[in-house]
Amino acid sequence: MSLSDKKNRQMRINKKNTNKLSDISYLDLVQAAASSVGRVVHDTYSWQGTGFMISDRLFMTNKHIIFDPIGAKDFFVEFNYELNDMKIPKSITAFALSPETLFVSSPDYYLDFSIVAIGTRICGEGDLVDFGYSRISNKDMPTKPEGANIIHHPRGGYKQITKLQNQIVAVGPDVLHYYADTDVGSSGAPVFNDNWDLIALHHWGAPTRTAYAPNGEPGPNDTKEGVRISAIVEKINQEKDRMNQKQIALIEKALSCDHTHLNLLKD
Repeated sequence: MSLSDKKNRQMRINKKNTNKLSDISYLDLVQAAASSVGRVVHDTYSWQGTGFMISDRLFMTNKHIIFDPIGAKDFFVEFNYELNDMKIPKSITAFALSPETLFVSSPDYYLDFSIVAIGTRICGEGDLVDFGYSRISNKDMPTKPEGANIIHHPRGGYKQITKLQNQIVAVGPDVLHYYADTDVGSSGAPVFNDNWDLIALHHWGAPTRTAYAPNGEPGPNDTKEGVRISAIVEKINQEKDRMNQKQIALIEKALSCDHTHLNLLKD
C-alpha cells in the first residue's frame, strides 16, 4: 500500500469515527432537558446562577448560590428566560421558593448543592408542571471520555447550551472533570451525558479536588468541575432521618422514578 493510500485510508477512518449519527428524537431530549432549567434571581432583580427541576416540586442549584433556608426566601426562579427561533424573548414564568416546605443542602466545599421546594407563582402564565424535570439517580456514571452537555444561563443571560468541544476527561468519587465553555452564572447548571442522562451538577470553573483520567493518572488542572448526581443522591438518602414525613415523600418522588428519561414526562 502506497503512502498516499495509507493517508486516504486514515482519513476515511477518522471521518468514520467523528461522523456520529443520532435519532431525531435526540432533539426532543435536548428540548425536554432545557425546559426544566431556570435562572436563579435575587429579589433585588440581580441574577445569581442556574438551577433545574428534579421533580414536579423540587429545584436543585448550588449551595454557594442559595446558601440557607432563610436566604432562600429572597430568591425566585425564572423559567423560559430564553429566545425563540426568531430571537425574540419568550414569556417568562417565575416562582418563589418555599424552603419551609423542604430545604436540603451540602456545604460548598463538599457536594455544593441545595435542593429547595418551589412555592407560589409570582408572574407569567405557565404552570410548574409545564417545565418538566430531570431524573436524579445513583447509577454509576461513565469512566470513559464522553460529552458533558450543559444547559445554563452564563452571566445571567438567555439560556444557552454547551454542546461542542466538551468532554469528560477525569472521574472522582464525588466529581467529574470536563472541558466545556461556562461562565459566571453557569453555576448550578445540569450536566448531561451524550444520552441526555443527568450526570452532574456544575459548580466550579476549575477543579477543587482530584479526579482520575482513564489511564489512572490525575486529570488535567485546566478543566471545569461538576458534582456527580450519584454522590448527591447518596447524601440525600443520608439526610432522610432529619426530615418529616411530608419532606420524605417529596424526596422519594424525586428518587423513585425508573424511567430512563424522566425529563420527557410531566405529571
